[in-house]
Amino acid sequence: MKKIISFTLVFTVVLTLIFSATAPALAETDEFTQEDAASLESAQKKLDEINERQKELSSDLKKYSSQKDSEVKAKQTLEQKISATEEKISTIEWVLENLDERLQEKNAELEYTQLEYDAYYEKYVARIRENYEMGTATYLEVLLMSENFSDMLTRYDYIRDMMDYDKQLLETMQENIAFIEALRSDIISDQQMQQQALSDLTIEKQSQSSQVEELNDRISYIASNIDNLRDEQEEFARLEAEFEAEINKLLDKKKKYAGGTFIWPLDSKWSRISSPFDWRTYKGKKEFHYAIDIPADKGSPVYASADGTIIYYGWTNTGGGNKCVIDHGSKLVTHYNHMSAFVPELQKKFKETGSVDVKKGDIIGYVGSTGNSTGNHLDYKILYDGTAVNPADYVTPDGSTPKKDIMDLLK
Repeated sequence: MKKIISFTLVFTVVLTLIFSATAPALAETDEFTQEDAASLESAQKKLDEINERQKELSSDLKKYSSQKDSEVKAKQTLEQKISATEEKISTIEWVLENLDERLQEKNAELEYTQLEYDAYYEKYVARIRENYEMGTATYLEVLLMSENFSDMLTRYDYIRDMMDYDKQLLETMQENIAFIEALRSDIISDQQMQQQALSDLTIEKQSQSSQVEELNDRISYIASNIDNLRDEQEEFARLEAEFEAEINKLLDKKKKYAGGTFIWPLDSKWSRISSPFDWRTYKGKKEFHYAIDIPADKGSPVYASADGTIIYYGWTNTGGGNKCVIDHGSKLVTHYNHMSAFVPELQKKFKETGSVDVKKGDIIGYVGSTGNSTGNHLDYKILYDGTAVNPADYVTPDGSTPKKDIMDLLK
């Protein structure tokens, strides 16, 4: 903003100086002095400088807007990744919770099986110790108590089978313990893997969040630059309007309106007005449209409505795109906006001299959709003494008598 303010001060000083300068005589009327001629030339040069700066501002705005869009998209992509990472984290946390429950179950199962094994093992050991202490007496008792040899074998087989059963049962219990421990070990291994994955995802999310914060900082910085550039654009638009007003005043002194009726600025087949001289809603905002919009094919010729001098012929960053301004004298000025192209000969001469005389009906450009435009059309404006009037009152597409005579404005 400091740059804007300083620039404004410079131009304010320049305005004061240029309108007190002297130069060779260019007067076409008694009112137009040498000082006016010098002031006009200086003001037109300064207006060109303003428009050059406007082009730079427009280019910078486009660049920063593109950067902002890019950063916003990058942020959106990161936010989607963060969302996906959070879903993964949530899933792993659910898996870990489930694994913890399973581990607790297996711990309880292992503890129960181990206690069962220990209890049975103690009975088994006690039985073996008892049999060992009784020694051969046990077997002798089996023989003496047996009714016959077959009964003895049966009793002996029973004792042996019981011992084998005890041994097999203990072996089975040991296998169950080993199996449960293996399952428990697998669960713990899965837990460790999931914990590592959770740790990695947490770090990844922190990195992504940090990147989002950096993008937010960059987006804020870019947005601040865009705001500053727009403020500067508005300031230069104001300066542009001031210089145009001063130029128009000087040109009004330089020549008088030649008279006659204004003509429709396009071929008569392009007669429809899509946006009249009236209130309208544009880009969501209510505004007054100080011109009429006439839709036409791109490249259709645009004609000067009356004799006059082109005082502006180039790009404008105030929304008009390729713009032509004609001073017809006596404070009458017409504007032709959004043109697709200029007439090369007129453009060359304008760059060399800063102004070009044209006659009523001369082609001054071609219909387009440059600047703030939503389609091919001509934005046509008539001003008297700096105030816009309704063009539809003073021009007709078929050449018939308009509602109002342009000469009435000069009375």
